[in-house]
Amino acid sequence: MKIILVDTTFLIDALRKKDDVKQFLLKNSSETLYTTEINVFETYLGLYANRILEKTPSLLDTRKKNLEELLSKFQILSFNRGAAIESAKILGILIRKGQKIEFRDGLIAGIAISNGIKKILTKNTDHFIRIENVEPISY
Repeated sequence: MKIILVDTTFLIDALRKKDDVKQFLLKNSSETLYTTEINVFETYLGLYANRILEKTPSLLDTRKKNLEELLSKFQILSFNRGAAIESAKILGILIRKGQKIEFRDGLIAGIAISNGIKKILTKNTDHFIRIENVEPISY
């Protein structure tokens, strides 16, 4: 059994009921899937920033319910001291090499590594490819 951390792209595509997410889950039904509080933040940020809510405010409750239902299927990892140190290491090394990445992706990778997780499932593999000890997988 592999342990995989899912990135925000996977969560969003799962909410949108995309076929590639369904197929991945069918093929990998025995996998243990994790996500992070950073991914929860990014997903909720997308929810609250969506302009359609200005026209249809009633959608907010429905979408929040769907999001919480989805998140209940994952083990959600927090950002603790070990993750903070690992994230700082990742981002510091990449800055020194002149290979900066999105700050939140460094936090996500730090959480994964500090929890012994090497595989990150994402559509944005280029966001994680330069991080040592991380294997980005597309779906």
